[in-house]
Amino acid sequence: MKSHSLNHIAIILLFILTLTTPLAFAQNTAVNPNLSNDQRIQRWLSTQDPDNDSRISLAESTGLMKSNFKRNDANNDGFLDEKELDALATRLSGNAARPATNSRTRANQTPISDKQLRESAPQNINLDLNIPYNDQHERQVLDIFYPKAKSDTPRPAVVFIHGGGWVNGDKRRGVFLTLALEYASRGYVTLTTNYRLDNTKLPCIQDTKTAVRWLRANAEKYNVDPKRIGAFGNSAGAHLVTMLGISHTDKSLDVGPYLQYSSAVQAVAAAATPTAPNLRNEGATEADKKLIAPMSYIAKDVPPFLLFHEESDRTVPVSNSDDFVAALKKAGAKNITYKRYTDGSGHGVFGKNAQETHPQMRKFFDENLNRK
Repeated sequence: MKSHSLNHIAIILLFILTLTTPLAFAQNTAVNPNLSNDQRIQRWLSTQDPDNDSRISLAESTGLMKSNFKRNDANNDGFLDEKELDALATRLSGNAARPATNSRTRANQTPISDKQLRESAPQNINLDLNIPYNDQHERQVLDIFYPKAKSDTPRPAVVFIHGGGWVNGDKRRGVFLTLALEYASRGYVTLTTNYRLDNTKLPCIQDTKTAVRWLRANAEKYNVDPKRIGAFGNSAGAHLVTMLGISHTDKSLDVGPYLQYSSAVQAVAAAATPTAPNLRNEGATEADKKLIAPMSYIAKDVPPFLLFHEESDRTVPVSNSDDFVAALKKAGAKNITYKRYTDGSGHGVFGKNAQETHPQMRKFFDENLNRK
């Protein structure tokens, strides 16, 4: 009996020790199905890459990463680079997906079909689904929702951009879809779009800009006021909508069709925004990083911003928003609202504080897009 008790105590102590190590944190995040591969890699590097060279050596690795190092080091060079870490994240993500999940979890992971969307959408709106806004890739499609009621004047529009670490996500998942339907039922024209998934971020930016230009090109058809377009995104989506708000001064980011139209938006709401995102792709330069970073486009004449962030966010440190807001205000930008939370909600700040964040965003768009 005493031997069994001692064994139980040892197991408990080992479990507590495991949970208190950086490795356990990294491994737990690795199999979290809500994290993208890019987010998992960032967390591994944050705990096992002390020299910040964007790769993990055998000496730097700890715990399970060390014990499985040879298996993951595909090219046997003594380092786990981005490609090898991505392969590891993919494998762990697949393992996490194998156990049975409840129906709600499966629904959040799988985009709903056209039929399901039509059956569940509010009865007072029209839906045009899977419209190509470019013809270079299968993900260059969008859904647009608009009120059935006629309006004598053009309506404001809001573009919803999904997150997912720039390498995951879909326009038919989560809050990006539900909010788009809600705003359409309230009188907006709304758009939720897919984009090419790419860790370099550049194709993501280019595609979301093209989607906004498509909206302006079709403004008359959908009764949209091209001078009253807003955008909302969370995490990677927040990065993309922020770029829609401030990067239109760099014309090199506008590629593809509808170049006679602007890709700028007139109001931006964003949560957990990466304003200086990492670039770990091979051969990336400082110029590449500057091109895709909202911090590069600080100016006085920016549209109204509503920003949400929480100080304990480990995926996108709150300093991203702190620095961005400080720089905008220093430049003389006027209409900048920053909701900085300290409630421990972390990267889920927007959803976990929905009772506050959702009404604040509705008021923000109603006021700044002049919804009548």
